[in-house]
Amino acid sequence: MATHWLQPRVDSNIDAVEWVTEMTTWSSPNMTERIIGNITIEDTFKISGQLCVPPRGARSDVLQIATHGVGFDKRYWDVEVKPDQYSYVNAALSEGYSIFTYDRLGTGASDKPDAYDIVQTTVQVEILRQLTSLARSGKPVSSSRNTSGGSAKGLDRYTPSKVVHVGHSFGSIATLGLLTADGAASDGAILTGFLYNDQLSGASVATWGFEFARHNDPALFGDRPSGYIVQATKSNTQLSFLKKGSFKPELLDYAWDIRQPNTVTEFLSIRQVLYKPAPDFKGPIQFFIGENDYGFCAGDCRGTYNATAIKMDLYPAASDLSVYLQPGTGHGLALSTNATEGYKVIFDYLHSSGL
Repeated sequence: MATHWLQPRVDSNIDAVEWVTEMTTWSSPNMTERIIGNITIEDTFKISGQLCVPPRGARSDVLQIATHGVGFDKRYWDVEVKPDQYSYVNAALSEGYSIFTYDRLGTGASDKPDAYDIVQTTVQVEILRQLTSLARSGKPVSSSRNTSGGSAKGLDRYTPSKVVHVGHSFGSIATLGLLTADGAASDGAILTGFLYNDQLSGASVATWGFEFARHNDPALFGDRPSGYIVQATKSNTQLSFLKKGSFKPELLDYAWDIRQPNTVTEFLSIRQVLYKPAPDFKGPIQFFIGENDYGFCAGDCRGTYNATAIKMDLYPAASDLSVYLQPGTGHGLALSTNATEGYKVIFDYLHSSGL
């Protein structure tokens, strides 16, 4: 089920700026007032994914399904610059886990349908739910490889015994939506680049400097229709994802090179997922966020949250709830110099939880 929204169309850079203004003006209609009606979507979409299974992995029966956030595609998880230091895919495989990464609808090599009525948060949640169901049933995915590269024979028969969901930013929000919609679908959740806290309302689309994707870079984004927007400059990417002193310039270059548009409705529909309890989720859940995350903590996450209240109010049946602040780090964990240390924290938490 999707929603038809009252919002400005974006068909130019001028429209993109006006959309941001409309979304952030204090007297503009709120989310509830923008709902025109519900839409039933009965369609099939191509989702590009990659399944990696270590040939002798100690935990290869545990599958991590990683959902990227706004501004990127699945390449966020598999950084090509010094991958031994930055690639989450490599780190997970080294720990013996299997991992599935994919391009969310509207990004990368996945389909790019209507930005207003189709590519929105609740639809991304349902796609994640369906991908999880396919993974648990052992159905093949679009591509696969082992740690040596190339096509991995037999991966179309891979069936995990447990599934851990890993998200970044908007991908964490989509994961939270999954826990609400079907808590039994996940054995554990790692939410990076997101935290429920008293600065969350300060997260603003104004920091992105959005432009209409097709006009921002016709060569890269000429296939994006109306309503697809992208960060305008490399400096906007730095503001959104990186903290000075915690990244190398080549990682900012990489983030800019792999940038991806998102749709205006993905932002508008986020509140349909946030603050929804997940009473049926019984696994462990870790919120992992950079200490200096600008988008979700206004630059300083310290003292902005109550882990006990988050668990009681939203995840009462969770076996454990943990909040970890990565010191001196911005929003983009995989792009930061202490990425490897951060991954160790995540894996230690999963190990301590029996995953």
